[in-house]
Amino acid sequence: MDICAYIHIIMLDSKVKFFKALGDETRLTILSYLLEHSYCACDFSSLTKKDQTTVSKHLKVLVEAGILKYEKQGRNVIYSIKNEEISCLLLSLGIRDIKPCCDRQQASGVCSVSEVCPVCKTEYRINNTINESTENRVENKAKDN
Repeated sequence: MDICAYIHIIMLDSKVKFFKALGDETRLTILSYLLEHSYCACDFSSLTKKDQTTVSKHLKVLVEAGILKYEKQGRNVIYSIKNEEISCLLLSLGIRDIKPCCDRQQASGVCSVSEVCPVCKTEYRINNTINESTENRVENKAKDN
C-alpha cells in the first residue's frame, strides 16, 4: 500500500468517527449546550436526563472523534468544543437547535417555587439563586476545593 492510500484511509476513518459521533441524540444535545459555552461534566446528567456513567461514555466518544476538548480544574472536568472550525461546522448543521425547548433548571423539590414550560410541560425552578450560570457554579466549586 502506498503512502497516499494509507493517508486516505486514515482521513476517511477520522471522518467516519466524526459523523458517527453525531449519530446520537444525547451527544447532539450535549453539543448544543457546548455551542453556547463550556460546561463541567457533572452538569450534563441533569441537562440530558442521563446518569453520569452514560454521559461519560458519550463525552468520551465526542473527545475521541476530535469534536471536544477538556480541561481538568481540580476535581472538575470542563468540556468545550475543540476549535472554532468545528463550532462553525456544528452551527451550519443546525446542532444548536437540537436542545430541548425548555433548558431551564429542572425542579428537584429543593425549591418550592416552580413553573411549567407551556411547550414541553417540563417543570423548572424560577429562583435566581438556584439558576445561577454554570460558569459561576464551576468557579464556586473550584474555590471550595
